[in-house]
Amino acid sequence: MRELAYSAAIAAAGLATYLTRFPPMLLGRHLTLPPRMARGMRYIPIGVFAALVAPALWQHVPSHGSIHLPFWGATAVALCAAWKTKSPLWTMLAGVVCIAVLRAAL
Repeated sequence: MRELAYSAAIAAAGLATYLTRFPPMLLGRHLTLPPRMARGMRYIPIGVFAALVAPALWQHVPSHGSIHLPFWGATAVALCAAWKTKSPLWTMLAGVVCIAVLRAAL
């Protein structure tokens, strides 16, 4: 019985996600945004990315009172990648690869 409830909840969440995202995509084909709004919309992905990453940076609690080297090393590499490439994809890849390498090495 529980599995059915879980499956129903997952299906309902999927349907809600689909129904809230599909209409704007459908309407977006027929509507033209003013140039100023279109420029502003380009900053939404990086704003969302920053909103996800910033709390992790500021609320990170090092263990045993020491600096968590892989965490801050990957942060520095990701910031450099973001500055150099200006691409969220390359920023995330650089940070993930760096933290994986540093955790394996240390």
